Amino acid sequence: MLQVLGRMIPFLILTVALLVEPRSVLSASPGTFEQDSLVEECAKKMETMFSLLTIQAQELALDHVKVRFVEQQYVVVIPLKEPRGEMKAIQWSQKDANVAIDFIRFLRQGKIGAVNVWPFLHAPSELYIARGISREALKSCQKEQLREAFGKCTQCEVAEFLNLKP
Repeated sequence: MLQVLGRMIPFLILTVALLVEPRSVLSASPGTFEQDSLVEECAKKMETMFSLLTIQAQELALDHVKVRFVEQQYVVVIPLKEPRGEMKAIQWSQKDANVAIDFIRFLRQGKIGAVNVWPFLHAPSELYIARGISREALKSCQKEQLREAFGKCTQCEVAEFLNLKP
């Protein structure tokens, strides 16, 4: 159930973000059926084109954890023992310091067996809000164009926890 929610929530955020402000991305005439269906269709394709990457807790260098305070959030950064392609670390953000520390503790104790991370440098919904995505990228909805727009992460954001133990 958590896995399904972990994948559906970002998909829904992207869809809503793209529908809320279509003027800045799609055209000067917001809210047309064609635009709405274009965004929705591309968002569904993206979910299948770009799957989450699974990182086992054993792959993490838990003795080299860093916690930074950035924009009212604690950002936990954990490097991988061995880089996986361009990915060198994972990161997870939390507003509560105790929850951030619990995340580290649960990984060390084996209560979180693995995490799924986004393969993007920029979350699609955040990138849309910050810069916008060109209509051409959405219209063609080609993997390479979208990958170029969202970028590849070296420090990938945790999307969901896997293999949870009480």
